[in-house]
Amino acid sequence: MIHFYGTPKAEPDPTVCDRVGCIVPTANDKFHTMVPAPTITIHVPGPLRTYCAGAAQLSISAHTVRAALEDLQRSHAALYRNVCDETGTVRRHLNVFVNSDNVRDLNGVDTTLTPGDVVTILPAVSGG
Repeated sequence: MIHFYGTPKAEPDPTVCDRVGCIVPTANDKFHTMVPAPTITIHVPGPLRTYCAGAAQLSISAHTVRAALEDLQRSHAALYRNVCDETGTVRRHLNVFVNSDNVRDLNGVDTTLTPGDVVTILPAVSGG
């Protein structure tokens, strides 16, 4: 029995709640709080700085490299288009590093970021 402003009310019928999508908490439920995304720094190479008002570094809050790229898509669309192709994949001629590790050697764009991480976008160098 639930008391609502002193008036006894019946417990919700779980079969009704299941049909209409009610959530009935149980003693085993674990509630998670939203953790703010860590603030990271993105180093922008010289040739791409024209697409972000000349900034050499950008400060972004993101949990993963993918989320950082999505933030770039919203805040610096021209820079994003030069880093990622139309499918959202990092362009082949660019390398993305988290600190000193290439994301291709980690979890790709799903690499997790921690506060203070530095994401560096580097053009690939080739030749002989």
